[in-house]
Amino acid sequence: MSEVWYNRLMVIRHRVTVAQYLALPEEPPYFEYLDGEVIEKAMPNRDQGVIAEELALHLGPYRRRVGGISGPELRVVFEDAGQTAYRLPDYAYWAPGKPQGGPAVMLPPTLAVEIRSPDEAVARLREKCRYYRAHGVAVAWLIDPVARRVEVFDGARDGLVVHGEASLESPSLPGFRLALADLFAVLDAPDS
Repeated sequence: MSEVWYNRLMVIRHRVTVAQYLALPEEPPYFEYLDGEVIEKAMPNRDQGVIAEELALHLGPYRRRVGGISGPELRVVFEDAGQTAYRLPDYAYWAPGKPQGGPAVMLPPTLAVEIRSPDEAVARLREKCRYYRAHGVAVAWLIDPVARRVEVFDGARDGLVVHGEASLESPSLPGFRLALADLFAVLDAPDS
């Protein structure tokens, strides 16, 4: 076992400081930091990867048209009442005018997306989406590729399930609309 892996395993078992967390190497597996503890992110599987890519293919033109920035697994800092947390949404978008932070650590985005892997508990991801909302994120989407549904968290909805003929859209992303059928169609595409 390499020393890096050994050190990472030790970190998982102990509470750490922000400085210790930020000193971890930025390589898989990736870690988040919450309440003084390091939390390992689930490794993405094929379905997560293709859904993230499909989302990027639709949000990219929107971002180029209206502005802002977006990207996968960007480190976001959340600060509240003296507590600091670092989360890595599977995908995030910052609308024009939304403070972004610096290149290494971003401020809370306009949109945060979590894409469920089969071994992740939906309840934990719902909690994460609610955390985002409570800490300045306008809208969070919890995408479940297996169930082919999305839970929406925003000012009016707390986990509203959308599926079938529904579309992803939000007042926080004016003019953006992505039909769930288009998002999930990539899961049925033959491997090339």
